[in-house]
Amino acid sequence: MFLKKKIMSLFNFLKVKHKLLGIYLIVTAIPILLVGAYLNYSTRDIVLNNSLSEAESNVDKLELRLQTIFNRVISIADMVYINQNMKELLENEYESTLEIYNAYNRYPVFDDFLKYYDEIETIQFFMNKDMITDSHFIYADSIVKQEDWYQEAVSKSGRLSWVYMEDYWTGQKLLALTRAVYGQSNDLLGVLAIYVSPDMLKSVAEGEPYQAIITLDRETIVYNTERTYIGEKATFFNQDDEQMGNFVMDREFQGEHVKVNVHDFQPEKSLDNSFQVSSVIPVDEVMKEPNAIYVRGFLVIIGALSISILLIGIFIRGFHKRIQQLRQTMYQVAKGNFQVKKIVEGHDEISEVYRDLATTSQSVQKIIDEVYIHKIKEETWKRKQKEMDFKMLASQINPHFLYNTLEMIRMKAVLNKDPEVAKIVKMLSKMMRSALERTDRPVPITDEIELMNHYLEIQTLRFGDKFSYQLEVEDSVKDYYIFPLLIQPIVENAIIHGLEPKEDRGFIKITMEEEDKYLQVEVKDNGVGISKETVAEIRDLLNDEDYHSEGNRIGLHNVHQRLRLYYGDKYGIDMESIEGLGTTMSLKIPKIKNNQHEKGVG
Repeated sequence: MFLKKKIMSLFNFLKVKHKLLGIYLIVTAIPILLVGAYLNYSTRDIVLNNSLSEAESNVDKLELRLQTIFNRVISIADMVYINQNMKELLENEYESTLEIYNAYNRYPVFDDFLKYYDEIETIQFFMNKDMITDSHFIYADSIVKQEDWYQEAVSKSGRLSWVYMEDYWTGQKLLALTRAVYGQSNDLLGVLAIYVSPDMLKSVAEGEPYQAIITLDRETIVYNTERTYIGEKATFFNQDDEQMGNFVMDREFQGEHVKVNVHDFQPEKSLDNSFQVSSVIPVDEVMKEPNAIYVRGFLVIIGALSISILLIGIFIRGFHKRIQQLRQTMYQVAKGNFQVKKIVEGHDEISEVYRDLATTSQSVQKIIDEVYIHKIKEETWKRKQKEMDFKMLASQINPHFLYNTLEMIRMKAVLNKDPEVAKIVKMLSKMMRSALERTDRPVPITDEIELMNHYLEIQTLRFGDKFSYQLEVEDSVKDYYIFPLLIQPIVENAIIHGLEPKEDRGFIKITMEEEDKYLQVEVKDNGVGISKETVAEIRDLLNDEDYHSEGNRIGLHNVHQRLRLYYGDKYGIDMESIEGLGTTMSLKIPKIKNNQHEKGVG
């Protein structure tokens, strides 16, 4: 709220031409710039997201092809692992080199695998037993046994292990599946190594729109469509990056900003290794065309805004000049010079205002005199009238004469042994004393309750069994103060207009309750009720400050106006009625204690 007031205060200090220019910039120029920037930026986002979606689809296909290759290699490893012929070949004892060659020739399984499965580059078995070495069976000497891949395979005791290692014969580094193989007596026969064909990896990644990279365990690049960095460390994976599954990374790669769409998966039965298929999207390359469109669009927007600002500036200058002429003329009128010259040209609203000012200035003094004097008289009359209404009840009768007369009647009734009359006169005397001695100061609500009890007792004696009543007052209500004679007129109205015309026995219920911020007094009867039209008429009369009829509703009007006068417009009388069923009058009064009534109602 303070900031709003501060802004409005600064805005009000600006001249009209500055306000118009500021409003134009805020409402038109700046939003156009923002919308243009947003649309261009959104276009760039759409292009980038489309590229990511395309990369996601391509990586899905690439992952599926790799899974097929790896599953085939794993299947071959399983067949070799359980092949009894190979285990017998390695466990038998041979007397000559010829027997070994013949044994190798009787086991052509490796050659068959290479013949029928393009996924395999070669198969090598590193034997623990010192036998003749050929293209497939190689003796694992001390050098081989010190290799990391060999020790890892042995430590896993037959579990699959994917490594990036050298071909024993060619020295070429290839992706390989290794597995330790054990004999019948669970002794180590050697380590099987099945090398994946790099040509097959190339074939599955051919045609990719972006650079595709296959990595092992987020460490080693085993394939790259650009044939670079193969065998090197994958630098775009962070050590603390624990994301799994499919995800996108923002990275710096090969000296440029890229988006890396990664699929992380584990081949079947490979519990200790995972592969990552990554599609590297060069952001600058992808965004080259959208950026060019963005620049062209921004230049068009700037050009259009420059022209519009020039035109609005010309308009504001002319507008400001005419406003200044009007202001100077009004200043002369404000000083008392009503001789206005018609000098503003044109047929728009400003010229019309100027002509109206010239016409109006001739009668301004007369209107000021008439309105001002009339307003003073009217306010004085209303104030005196409200004061008269408030003192009306307390000024209609000489209280001492009335007290003495009632006391004389009561004593006559006592002497004549008529206790009922004496009781009635005594209650009437108390009630009239309470009513006539009231001032314009709040009184305890218990005094009003006592006054109302006396009144109801008198009416009960008067009407006999014609009606009965019930009074319910919350204990907390009794601590508050109200202005005098607010409740009794409402009860009286209910008896006279609701219960007297009723043929059957009537009932009236008065409740006083404490609400959150006010006291609620409700007077409910089962009398003849009032029509909707009459209810609307009564509500209008209650709110009419100029209503001073001496009819039946003077009491309600007096109570309602006193409440509004002293407590505010949100307090007063409300009524609901159903014709033939009864009427409910509600009185809303502020909660005021004895030490608070002089402070007023907030």
